[in-house]
Order: sequence, then structure tokens, then C-alpha cells
Amino acid sequence: MNVLIFLFFILCLLSFIILGKPAFYLITGIFMTLTLFLAAIYLISRNFAVVPVFLIVLLALTSIILFYTNGYNEKTKLAFFCAIITFLLMLLFIPFLTKMIAISGFTPEEIDELASLDFSVAVPFQALTTILIIMSMSGAVIDASMAVASALYELRYQGQVLKMKDLFSSSMKVVQEILGSSIHTLFFAFVANNLALIFWFSDLHYSFETLINAKAFVAEIVVSFLAGIMTVATLPFTAYIGSKYFTR
Repeated sequence: MNVLIFLFFILCLLSFIILGKPAFYLITGIFMTLTLFLAAIYLISRNFAVVPVFLIVLLALTSIILFYTNGYNEKTKLAFFCAIITFLLMLLFIPFLTKMIAISGFTPEEIDELASLDFSVAVPFQALTTILIIMSMSGAVIDASMAVASALYELRYQGQVLKMKDLFSSSMKVVQEILGSSIHTLFFAFVANNLALIFWFSDLHYSFETLINAKAFVAEIVVSFLAGIMTVATLPFTAYIGSKYFTR
């Protein structure tokens, strides 16, 4: 516990040194998002519907990250709009994908640890898996939309790019630079989050056929691929919508 407090103190100190007064909104925003997640878990435990609860949480979470932390301005409004549209598109096809590849529910590797627990819980795991996938990649989508929106704003009002075609062309150069680092970030996150799982498969000498059919591996790799796909799609989408918005 002392280590956690010490690390949190370092986070606060560095935030105030680098950001100054806006660091207060960053720190309090973290606590607000944590409260939202705890409230969502409580409501689901009280048999509230999974999808509506988490959609409200996702909407509130996006608002906190963009409007509360970064302020209510043209950049955050554009990023919010593009992020929400992306989430809605994800909600349309991800349920069919998770049902088709059957990654909802517990994996065989988890059964031994959960054998003593009661599995008769009133939670639709298909809907829960869909929401968890969307929530897991929401940070990358919000970050990508905000990065492009900020670049567009600077190009439009600082660089004096007035035409929509020129602004979109300039913003796509920014998109190309952001894309490489974003994809590598997602890859490193996948490796870091699943390093223990990789060691598990290695120690148990899983064959390649067993590995690519293991639910635990497939679920994680699908989330990583979807996060990459949605991040790649969000960047040019935000660039196009922002170019029209800032030159309207």
C-alpha cells in the first residue's frame, strides 16, 4: 500500500510540474472514471442490463477525458463526435464477430481456478464480452481522435490552411506519422499484458494448432486486431470530418 501511495504521489508531482494547474483536472478525472467503473459493476451485480449501463459509462468516460480534462472547445467537440461514431460502428459488428468466433465466457485455462465458484450468474456473457472489447479499445480510439483533432486545429488556425482539400491533405501527413507509433503501442501493450499467458503456452508446449484454437489466445489477439483496425479507421475519419468542420 505504501508503494501505491508513493507511485501516486510521483504521478501527481510530475503532472503538476509538467501541466501546472490543468493537472488538477487530470488527477480528479482519473478518480471520476474509477468511480464510473465501480458504479457500473455495482449496477450489473443488481441485475441491470449490461449494454445500456456500459454505454452510459462509455459516454460519460469519453466526456470526462475530452471535456473535463482537456476543456470544452472545438478540438474536443470534434474528437468527441468522431469517437462516439466509431463506438457506434463497433457496436454494430462486434457482437456478430464475438458470436462467430465464440470467445465469450471463461476459457479452459480458467476453469481450475474458478471451479469452487458458482457459475449460475445472471450476466449475459455475450453482451459482456462485446462491451469489454469496446471498452478495452476505447482509450486508443479517443487518443487517436484527439491527436488528429488537435493537429487539424493547429493547421487551420495557426498554419492558415483555409481550403478543405489542403487541410485534409496536410492532416493525412499527420495521420501517417501518428499511425506507425499507434500500431506499435498497441502491439507492445498486447505483448506486455499477455506475457504471462505466452509463458503459460510455452511451458505447456502448446502446438501451433492448439495455440490458434485456444480461446484465451484468440480472445486477446482479436482484441488487439480490433483495436488496431478501429484506430486506423478513426485517424482518417477524424481527419476528413475535421477538415470539413474547420472549413465550414
